Amino acid sequence: MLHLRLLKAIVERKNRMRRGGDEGQTVFEYLGIIVIIALIIAAIIATGLAGDIAGEIQTVLDNITS
Repeated sequence: MLHLRLLKAIVERKNRMRRGGDEGQTVFEYLGIIVIIALIIAAIIATGLAGDIAGEIQTVLDNITS
């Protein structure tokens, strides 16, 4: 009976460790997405497209409200 309890404790601990590893991976995946979005925004600003995009958005909003 002691062997079964010990085996159960070992399996539960391994399962907890396995789940914890997945959470760390998810953090890095989100970080990667954030870095990609930041690079896209930086490229838009560096190329001067930010003003054009803002102008087009303002035109669309003016058309909706008028």
